Amino acid sequence: MLNLQKLFRRKRIIADEVDEELRFHLDMRTDEYTNRGLSDEESKSMAKAMFGDVEKIRTECIRIGSRSTALVWFLNSVFLVNLFVGLVLRVVAPVLTVRRVGVVMMMIGGLGVLLVYAKQAGASVFKSDAQAFKLGLQQPSLPVSFDENGRSPFDRVREE
Repeated sequence: MLNLQKLFRRKRIIADEVDEELRFHLDMRTDEYTNRGLSDEESKSMAKAMFGDVEKIRTECIRIGSRSTALVWFLNSVFLVNLFVGLVLRVVAPVLTVRRVGVVMMMIGGLGVLLVYAKQAGASVFKSDAQAFKLGLQQPSLPVSFDENGRSPFDRVREE
């Protein structure tokens, strides 16, 4: 029951983060138009028109974020069970071949958990790339979420 509550709370956190990110992008676009000499009302309406269907983009981003959260939770659970069963086999099994199976299960479980962790850390790597680019330290790398035409997920949803 507690894990189910955590899962729903995580979905609410994802929704809040998406709302904040969308607000940020709309505000930046509005500021850009205001700096060009448009009034505040014109800037807001033009920013919304250029951005596209905000609610559709919001729904898609929440769906993507929630899916990966549930998947990460499931994969971590499977790999940790595999690690634990392998450890038990390694310690308790009297037969050498069964102990070897336990070692292999431990390696699969441990490497699986590390793989999931590395995949989650990938998002923060892109953030640090963007910060380094702003400081002039390096050229930006193209994030994985961009397609071969250089379109972001927002651009792809907006064009549908």
